Amino acid sequence: MQERTAFRLAMLTNGYWPLLNDCKKAIETGWPTRRVNETEILSWDRSALASTGLKIDGDLAVIDVDVKDAGLVNALAGALDARFPKLFAHGLVRHAGGPKEAWIARVDAPFRYIASRRWYRGSDPDDPATPKHMVECFGSFGTRQFGIDGPHTRDRGVVISSYSFAGGASPATTPRASLPVLPKAAYAAACDLFDEIAIAAGLTAIKAETKQGNGAARVVYDLVDDMLFENESGAYRLDELEDALCAAQHEGRDLRVTSSFLGCGTNPTKCIVGYARRNRCVCIHDFETGLTHMPADRAPSARFEFLGQMLAGSPFR
Repeated sequence: MQERTAFRLAMLTNGYWPLLNDCKKAIETGWPTRRVNETEILSWDRSALASTGLKIDGDLAVIDVDVKDAGLVNALAGALDARFPKLFAHGLVRHAGGPKEAWIARVDAPFRYIASRRWYRGSDPDDPATPKHMVECFGSFGTRQFGIDGPHTRDRGVVISSYSFAGGASPATTPRASLPVLPKAAYAAACDLFDEIAIAAGLTAIKAETKQGNGAARVVYDLVDDMLFENESGAYRLDELEDALCAAQHEGRDLRVTSSFLGCGTNPTKCIVGYARRNRCVCIHDFETGLTHMPADRAPSARFEFLGQMLAGSPFR
């Protein structure tokens, strides 16, 4: 039995969901929903693919510190450790070469996605050589996996970097039940703290384009059914927002949500839900970016396709 097979079997025994990976990419068909068993893992022993992934399921959550500056990573780790010491005392710290890290723990209320702003240092954010820095948090309400063992990157067959864990504590050695359960607020705090650290370090945030070419306010059609729209009162699916908006208006108040559903921060008051009468759908305006978000199926191309299908079957053509 290969060492990587023993690692995967130990993961399974410890309560995790292992995946067969090609470096960072999961390659098994249906991996987001098909849970593997011991027999299948043993069959991977014959595979030349040496990397293992971890499916984020249930109460697992990951803080992905996609930051290429070691000083910024250390500053965030110190700030977060002061507020949530269980994370580094009992959680997992995955390395993948360079300063970037992933911090793995559990969460008391599963979520989809929370993120900081995206930051850079320099004069040209469009220059590929300019490093970009961002913190993203992933929960089980989204479809996400992380490479955790074996090669991370290769160049023409040569392994450039590999996954490793700090202190030897990995999913193969640490039962899932022993991971700390952090409040969801800890993940939001990681993003907010990094924004504060980036500002203090003199970095510049990459801003979303807020105007169309004709100067009109920009509308983006990117709201989809699997998003969660959260505020202090709870969380809503897209098809629940209109009822929540009606209830709020009946009570004489605005309905506001965070923008964490798009990965642009966690401020609970800067996104307001409204109703676009022309499109006959709910919309969300983000005061920070100036963007108005509408359901993806209300995009002009989608509406024209729908009308075309109706006309194709109409006896009045």
